[in-house]
Amino acid sequence: MRKITRWLWLSIGIQFLAEGTLWASGSGGGISGDLLWQVVAFVILAFVLAKMLKKPMAAFLTKRRQEIGSSLDQASQKEAEAMKLMQDCEKKIESLSQEIKDLHETIRLEGEEERKRSINRVQEEVERVRKQAQIIAEHEVKKARAALKKEMVDLSAELAEKLLKETIQPQDQERLVREYIGKMKEIR
Repeated sequence: MRKITRWLWLSIGIQFLAEGTLWASGSGGGISGDLLWQVVAFVILAFVLAKMLKKPMAAFLTKRRQEIGSSLDQASQKEAEAMKLMQDCEKKIESLSQEIKDLHETIRLEGEEERKRSINRVQEEVERVRKQAQIIAEHEVKKARAALKKEMVDLSAELAEKLLKETIQPQDQERLVREYIGKMKEIR
C-alpha cells in the first residue's frame, strides 16, 4: 500500500513540475483554474482510492501470503512424504536384495544336496551292478565247472572204456558178467 501512495505522490509531483514548466515558458500568467481543479480532483481520487483499496488490498495480500504459506507447508509435507516413501522403497529394495541372496544360498545348498544324493544313487547303482555282475560271474563259473566236470567224466568214461577194451580179455569179460549177475541176485 505504501508503494501505491508513493506512486501517487510521485505522479502529482510530476504534474506540478510539468505545469510549472508551462507557466515558466510564458504561456500563461500562473496556474490555470482547470489545472488546479484537475490536481485537486486527482489528489482526492487518489486519496479515496487509497482509503477504499487499503483494506481489500491488505486482505488480498494477507490471503495471498497465507495461500503461499499453505502451499509451502503442503510442499514440505509432500517432500517429507516423498522422502519417507523413498526410504521405505530403499528398505524394500534392501530387503529384496537380502531375500535374493538368501534364495541364491538356498538354491546353492539344495543343488549341493541334490548332487550328493545323485552321487549316492550312482554309487548304490554301481554297487548293485557290481554285486549282480559278481553273482552272474560266480554262477557262470559254477556252470563252467559243472560243464568241465561233465566233460571230464565223459572223457574219463570214454578213456576208461577204451582202456578196458584194450586190456580186458574174453575170460575177464565172462568173469565180470558172472560177478554182475551174482550181485544182482543178492540185491533181489
